[in-house]
Amino acid sequence: MDDRAPVVLGDLLRFRAQADPERLGYGYGDGRLTFAELGDRAMARGGSFQGMGIVPGDRIAIAMSVGLPLVEVFWALQLIGAVPCIFNPAVPHDTLARRVDLVRSRLVVDDQLAASMLPTPTRLTEVEVGPEVPAFLQLTSGTSGAPRASMILHRNVMAYLRTSRRDQRLGTDDVLVSWAPPWHDLGLVRFIIAPVYHGASCHIVEPSVRTIPEWLTTISRVGGTYSAAPDFAFRLALRMVDPATVDLSSLRFMTNGAEPVRWSTVEKFESTFAVPGVTAPAYGLGEATLTVTEHLPGEDIPVDEHGNVSCGTPGGALEVLAGSAVERPEEIRVRGQTVFAGYFDAPEDTRRTLHDGWLHTGDSGYIDAQGRLFVLGRREGMIKRAGSVIAPRELEEAAQRVDGIRVAGASSIRAAKRDREVVVVAVEAHASPTRSAEQIAAEVSREIVAALGFAPDRVSVLPPRAIPRTENGKIRHAKLRTLLEQGLS
Repeated sequence: MDDRAPVVLGDLLRFRAQADPERLGYGYGDGRLTFAELGDRAMARGGSFQGMGIVPGDRIAIAMSVGLPLVEVFWALQLIGAVPCIFNPAVPHDTLARRVDLVRSRLVVDDQLAASMLPTPTRLTEVEVGPEVPAFLQLTSGTSGAPRASMILHRNVMAYLRTSRRDQRLGTDDVLVSWAPPWHDLGLVRFIIAPVYHGASCHIVEPSVRTIPEWLTTISRVGGTYSAAPDFAFRLALRMVDPATVDLSSLRFMTNGAEPVRWSTVEKFESTFAVPGVTAPAYGLGEATLTVTEHLPGEDIPVDEHGNVSCGTPGGALEVLAGSAVERPEEIRVRGQTVFAGYFDAPEDTRRTLHDGWLHTGDSGYIDAQGRLFVLGRREGMIKRAGSVIAPRELEEAAQRVDGIRVAGASSIRAAKRDREVVVVAVEAHASPTRSAEQIAAEVSREIVAALGFAPDRVSVLPPRAIPRTENGKIRHAKLRTLLEQGLS
């Protein structure tokens, strides 16, 4: 787009519906929406919302199943100036109610309400929306505690779309395949908003571990050129998908982000599925709209002596500060046009996160001489041992090389009767009739010694789902530390 491009999301949809009316916008299962159909359906739904009394600035909770109706509802709310916040509808009812209360929503849109709105809409009345008001609220992942709602202004998201180097590589010939949940910033910005900006088609797959095979078969079936997922999804794909059943050669690149990237995952995925050089590690967070740093397709991806994978350099809209070396990591700080306006109804949290002109991310990392960012993990999750700082990923990656380990989480904890913190590795293991928990723990300890030169003070073998994770699959290291200190074993 040129300098005359829309500056708010509602106008962006109007532009795309007129510029590329017959182009496929979104697909889900057997359903299809051209950009013209999306515009018409969003206008119809927008009129229905106005008939319910929804006005510009009203916060609207979307708690819907993944699919085309959710896309229509999101864009309808943009047309009438309302502020959507998408929630995972699969969480327990009480959890969902607490989260909806967090944003003081005027209305909750679920599948039943969305289905009742069509086909008898009220005519939409045009409204004025400016770039300095929220386009949407983005719930944080809850890695460090209770989720909060980040206020992303129209100018934030439009700046991201204009200046993100990767998105500038997308165009009308691209075919996106989304497995990322729309209640996550990656799923919302990259796969619901960006297709309208770029005029690219997006095929949506329900985000679930069980649908990982469908994710790759969809890329193969539709000739997907771009997709994205956290590292654990690539690892699971290696276990769940026979490479002989899919052809991923149409891919130009795939983002690996949302959690620490493992080089072993990148290498094995690319070799197993015969897609060399397509994986592009990136680092981002909802408070920066999405991407902070990234690698472009085909770039060399350095890995430091500790196995930390480079997440690339910042886009044009951002400045990034961090430590100067792996031995001297510091908190990652971000400044620029895509940084959010603060947390809704949480002034103290906002002041702690936005100060001195910078977004303080709570993540630890360093920048090398070439300006590339290496992310070690959450600051509160770093492991302290013998005067050095170790990223949990180093121990977790070694532990998961042991057969039968489903997931691993590492932490250092305060131990009674010791004058230092002790290193604990918790693992979830598949049931085995031939190996006891003690034998599994010993194998994990040996693997860590081989990789890092020291043994953890304790290895705890736990049942499935004992290690706390967010809905997006990331380990909640702060919660894990608390549980271990309370006696989880």
